[in-house]
Amino acid sequence: MPPPSSSLQVPLLAMIPAILAAQGRAVELQVGRWYNDNRAYSYELRTTTPIGAGFAHGLSVTAIVNDTLGRRRAFYGAGYSLQALRGRSTLAPYLVAGAELGLSTDTSTHELGILWSAGTGLEWRPIPWLGLAVEAQYRLEDRGPRGFWRPGSSARRGLSAALGISIRSGRRETRGGNDANARPAPRILPPATVSGNAAAVVETALEALGTPYQWGGTAENGFDCSGLIQYAYGQHGIRLARRGRDQAAAGAEVTPLVEALRPGDILLFSVRPNAGVTHVGMYVGEEKFIHSSAVGVKLSRLNTQDPDGAYWLARWVGARRVIP
Repeated sequence: MPPPSSSLQVPLLAMIPAILAAQGRAVELQVGRWYNDNRAYSYELRTTTPIGAGFAHGLSVTAIVNDTLGRRRAFYGAGYSLQALRGRSTLAPYLVAGAELGLSTDTSTHELGILWSAGTGLEWRPIPWLGLAVEAQYRLEDRGPRGFWRPGSSARRGLSAALGISIRSGRRETRGGNDANARPAPRILPPATVSGNAAAVVETALEALGTPYQWGGTAENGFDCSGLIQYAYGQHGIRLARRGRDQAAAGAEVTPLVEALRPGDILLFSVRPNAGVTHVGMYVGEEKFIHSSAVGVKLSRLNTQDPDGAYWLARWVGARRVIP
């Protein structure tokens, strides 16, 4: 498949900073063909952020160009995409849909246009941060406001096929893990007893010990760090935000001192200076907290004598109490 023309590279490069600034957890590039109107070339850049229940969403920008037979026609747009069932395993199918508003052009006119798309894909993720995918979508592009609800007879429609590459930020969304996180560590036993008003929430979290890590996971088949916290509280009727950076605003602030903590408090960590909250866990008592890291749901200590604990203590930036 030939590379984009120089005239196409300019708008694509201009769109990249906006996409990367969207704080998506993955950035994906799709290059393909739209089998309509003499097989136009399609170029799409998307961000992907899990939103729970097997769904992910993000921003997207698309350029579709047809230069054949001297009839240059193009669509340049930006919008929103929604995905389902993605990232469940190393090789798995998924669903994708999106809508983009932009500029539809040909040799004589430039008009407002909208591009609707829906289809399916198959992703292979040989390593946690890199994925390769093939997608097939049905696309419909229409000009003018009516395209939002009633496509006209001149609307372009047809099937498209594309190859894509996806790169996730960070390491498997461990939100603060390091190489020590990926190595087996001595088993830490749960507290003999859990006390306090949040004891039931803590017990629910402890039942998930050993559950595999799953980027975007919010259920028993896999958790990421914020998904575990959301799940444990959600099982007791307390709704928390999906992302760790938003959970950092839940409840009341607690002084980040071990002696000030109570079981159930949410611990906030940051791996890099000025990076904000990148990892969360739950204090369970006895200087221990539960969290989902690269090796799955496990217990760690808030103790400088423990190498793993010393790592987390150095990156501990705050705590929140949801249940007083």
